[in-house]
This record gives sequence, C-alpha cells and structure tokens, in this order.
Amino acid sequence: MFKRGEKVVYPRHGAGKVEQITTESIGDNKAKYYKIKFFNSPVTVSVPIDKASELGLRLPLSKTNIRKTLKTLNTRVRINKKTLVSLDNISREKLNSGKLEDAIDLMNLLRSLAKQKEEENKNFSYSYSDRLEVASEFIKSEIAIVLGKNVLKRYEV
Repeated sequence: MFKRGEKVVYPRHGAGKVEQITTESIGDNKAKYYKIKFFNSPVTVSVPIDKASELGLRLPLSKTNIRKTLKTLNTRVRINKKTLVSLDNISREKLNSGKLEDAIDLMNLLRSLAKQKEEENKNFSYSYSDRLEVASEFIKSEIAIVLGKNVLKRYEV
C-alpha cells in the first residue's frame, strides 16, 4: 500500500505523487482510491487500491537500477516484417506495462523504424510518432523523479 505524498509510476502516464487516499461510494459499494497527480501533466487519475498492482502502479526504480536500465537507451534495433506486422500490439503492450525497460525498448524500436523510413525516403506514421512521444515522456518522468531534472540533459530521450 502506498502512502499519501509517495512518488509512484503508472503505465502510460509516468511518474507522479499520491495526492490523496479517498473512499468513494458507488451505489452500495465503497472503495478506496489513490488520487495520483502526474509531474509532467495536468492529469490526475484515481486508481482503486485493490487493483493498483494489477494495473501496474509501482514505486520508481532505485538510482542504481534506473542507471543500469538507461544503458540500453538509444540502441539501434533491426526491424523485420514480423515486427512491423505486430508493431501495434507490441507498442500497446509495452506502453501499458508500466516498466521503464519496456518504454526504452519501444523507444529504441520506434526510433530505429523512423531512421529506416528516413533512409527509404518514406514518412514515419503519426500514430508511431505519438507512441514515441508517450514513451519518451514516460521515461523522462521517471528519470526526473529518481535522478533529478538536471540529469535529463545527459540522456537523449
């Protein structure tokens, strides 16, 4: 269970803080929720406490683990037809996992695809560009709360 004021990471939205723990009534049922305010966004989300881990709410990585994970950032990925066919599913799964390593894998994959399209003089699709931005913001938010905003400049996110 998370506490009020605790920093957390939530899939797709990134890093935030538990602003409140509330009890809400829906009909005859009462449920407790975490109200999470995200650092790089005006969005606030209510997450049912009993479903929080199932939905991917987690603590940020430690400084050691985040540095280790960031070593894989900006790795070129070979794109094959099988990957292209399943790219929508791959990107959805990686964005929804809430794991930093999945966001980095997706970012590397999409950047490699963008580079390939550029070399072929073809356009990079808007939907993939949007997913690249979501992954980038997710990564930036966790770096910022764990290592500090000034460290973001060291990484090409």
